[in-house]
Amino acid sequence: MRTRWSGWARSAVVMVIAIALVASYFLFGFSSGALPEAQPSVASTIQTPPAVEASGPLPGVPTVAISEHATWDDVEQLNPDRQLDADAGAAAAALPQPLGEDLASYWDQSVEWSPCGAQLCASVLAPLDWEEPGRAAVEIAMRKLPSSESSKGPLFVNPGGPGYGGQAFAVSLGVDAWKGYDIIGWDPRGTGESSRVECGTTEQTDGVFQLDGSPDDEDEKAALVDGWSGFARQCRDASGDLLDHLTTIENVRDLDLLRHLLGADKLNFLGVSYGTYVGAVYAELFPERTGRMVLDSAVNITNDKEAPSQSTGFELALRNYALWCADTEPCRLGDTADEVVDRIATFLAGLDEQPIPVGNRTLTQGLAAAGVAFYLYSDEKSYPGLTFAATDAMDGRASDLLGAADKLNGRGRDSYKTVAFAFPATRCVDGADEGIAAADRKWREKKARSSVFAANMGMDFVCETWTADSAPRLKLTAHGAPPILVVGTTGDSATPYEHAVSMAEQLESGVLLTFDGVGHGAVTSGNECVAAAVTTYLVDEAVPEDGTVCE
Repeated sequence: MRTRWSGWARSAVVMVIAIALVASYFLFGFSSGALPEAQPSVASTIQTPPAVEASGPLPGVPTVAISEHATWDDVEQLNPDRQLDADAGAAAAALPQPLGEDLASYWDQSVEWSPCGAQLCASVLAPLDWEEPGRAAVEIAMRKLPSSESSKGPLFVNPGGPGYGGQAFAVSLGVDAWKGYDIIGWDPRGTGESSRVECGTTEQTDGVFQLDGSPDDEDEKAALVDGWSGFARQCRDASGDLLDHLTTIENVRDLDLLRHLLGADKLNFLGVSYGTYVGAVYAELFPERTGRMVLDSAVNITNDKEAPSQSTGFELALRNYALWCADTEPCRLGDTADEVVDRIATFLAGLDEQPIPVGNRTLTQGLAAAGVAFYLYSDEKSYPGLTFAATDAMDGRASDLLGAADKLNGRGRDSYKTVAFAFPATRCVDGADEGIAAADRKWREKKARSSVFAANMGMDFVCETWTADSAPRLKLTAHGAPPILVVGTTGDSATPYEHAVSMAEQLESGVLLTFDGVGHGAVTSGNECVAAAVTTYLVDEAVPEDGTVCE
């Protein structure tokens, strides 16, 4: 029986869905970096606490040297096609001067909070290169939501990405999200209001995002290589040496510095999506400084070549949408789930030859697939919006679907947000590749398992042609860390549930909490069972039983 949306005007539905999408946009990593309008300022004198002396373990310096941690060493030919000899152009962004020649000058900073709307904001400096602190510095911006009773100290939060700042995420969680914690959202190096990545012009960046990511011949493949090679050089020209120092390893060393400067003995942390990788790397490098840690919507930290890819997760999410659509009026994309999926797949494939004009831009095959994926990050609340955007595009009115792709890609009305540049900048230095030929082969193999998203969203060669090398690929076990709560959603689109299972297994102290539902991000889903388990862990320090399932 098909469910009817009786009495709903189309404009009202679109308004509701837009509001819901903006909420998930902040919660699950698709933040534009914009923050709420200023509220009345905090009516109190903000005292600047003295810097905490570095005693015992040194802030930002792992007790066990990074070189002594186990790594994955299975890439036969590491980054063979990267442009590692590319020089920065004259316009490369200037970085702050170092505080001194050694790390002590960074440890001795005081954090000066000042009112910013209803919150408090501050920035500090971290060394650009933790091994050579006298070279240059990076600015790290953060925002605090003070608890009404700050008894538990700071809880650092990260919304995902990589490439997204954490300030808006902190605001979305709100004051006293967990009683006693001051919520701290920081913008990791390269993002938001911190020292950030810059690349090319809007027109240049539009050009690479509109490239045909599913090349049918060698000419189209060559155009794809040339386009992403040029993008990589534009980023080097605009960002210079910053590109060499955007790894998650350096990010968590900054995070440990922030922990120290805020006077916390342990790091309490909530990370979503890529934020789970931030937490896992921190627990690996600083297990003795790890406090209560919640890792929600885990990424893959294993070396399993057969692990589900992100495109597989979107295929599952599309199937869940299709089941809903086939049983809902007025979703008229098909009477069965197979018909719905087939119609969307056929529409996307047809854009390869006949893209749709949208003003002075074009909805291409890859952009349309990205637009569909954007809606699938959320739960069922986004399904009507996907229906309207897809059916309108099929009728030649593609502005909504292109707008969804823009949100996913970090494009504003007239320019790109930092995430469009910081996402590849961190992804590429965190990962290793085997070159252009290997990437092309793997994509063609992946199409067989992901006939909608891998086939139509295609691929890029951004990492294969990047201008910075890779960080060590650490095998993350967090040996010696206290219990770490890993939360996974069975119908997660962007980070398949299997990754949460494997993360909880690989981290020696991992405890798995399962949300049997859909959408990307369980902690902020509104599920009462998940909320209760996380609150009990963070506030009462009681870990749920491993394998607990929330319906």
